Amino acid sequence: MENKKKVKAKLVSTLPYIVGMICGGLLGYFGMEIFSGHGLEIPLLILSFAVIVYVLIITHEAGHLVCGLLSGYKFVSFRIGSLIFVKQEDKILRKKFSIPGTGGQCLLDPPDKDEDGGYPAVLYNLGGGLSNLLFSALGFIGMSLCPQETTGRMICLILGLMGLYFAVTNLVPLKMGGVANDGYNIKTFRRDKESADAFWRQMRINKLQQTDGKRLAEMPEEYFVVPEGDFSGNPLVEAIAFAEMQRRMDEGRFDEAQAAGYKLFSSPKLLPFYKNFAQMELLFLELIGQCRKEEVDRLYTKQLKKFMKSIKGYPNTQRTLYAYAVRFSKDEEAAKKAKANFEKVLKTYPTPGEIRTEQKLM
Repeated sequence: MENKKKVKAKLVSTLPYIVGMICGGLLGYFGMEIFSGHGLEIPLLILSFAVIVYVLIITHEAGHLVCGLLSGYKFVSFRIGSLIFVKQEDKILRKKFSIPGTGGQCLLDPPDKDEDGGYPAVLYNLGGGLSNLLFSALGFIGMSLCPQETTGRMICLILGLMGLYFAVTNLVPLKMGGVANDGYNIKTFRRDKESADAFWRQMRINKLQQTDGKRLAEMPEEYFVVPEGDFSGNPLVEAIAFAEMQRRMDEGRFDEAQAAGYKLFSSPKLLPFYKNFAQMELLFLELIGQCRKEEVDRLYTKQLKKFMKSIKGYPNTQRTLYAYAVRFSKDEEAAKKAKANFEKVLKTYPTPGEIRTEQKLM
């Protein structure tokens, strides 16, 4: 039984590559008839490919937005690449923010739960993949209507195949780059009530931070209660466990935060994104605490340095680098640089509640 699960997991994890190879093969097969005698149009097709990918990212997030609004959700933020639009003080503001491994993100405020703790969640998560399927269908329909051996036919084929690829890699439950996709979220919170509740709390916490400017310490304590039982590998519950750790840091309960962090960090199935984040926060807590050389060296690994470089636009990254320079390496220039970067990041950071916490911790 265990071997079957492992084989199934491996097959699912290779699905994006299989779908990608099939799409690439189809693109090459149909492309031969068009490329013949049309070499000058190849640059146009390459440009079209880039534009189509960008359009599919936008429409994917727009799908989440539309389906969320239809389900009673309220707008919080909409991000494409590093450009993010956030609702704050009844205005839509433009900020800068990115998450490694993601091309975009649409975050909404969920409706209040009913008496049984239920709320609409499936349609919101399906929205992005459904949008990709719609554009994929439009691409294949356009291809069938275009004359043979035309650039328009090839562009429609690219739209159809890329839309299909986006849909499959978003709707089939997967963890890609250490981040759970929409299908994995649906699978997780349909499996148990605790996960569904964790998803609701995660969305509400984000709304309170991004739109209302509240610190974690100012939110209801019940939002941060981690369910009992083994939820290792469950990204929705792990997000709450990580928020609980950060709440304790916000409250100045550093010993408790450190204990919670090590418990989270020791989970064998913890998603890489959360594992790296927990490791970075544990490094910070060690630096402002006992600052033991052996523990700092154990935590500040090459892998963590690489991760911190990928999220240099996060204030807690610069806060940790500042603490390292001041408390451990005694590097005045590095401390000045980290502090300057910290202030620079805050100017365009989209989450005022988190900014208030980071300023306090700094």
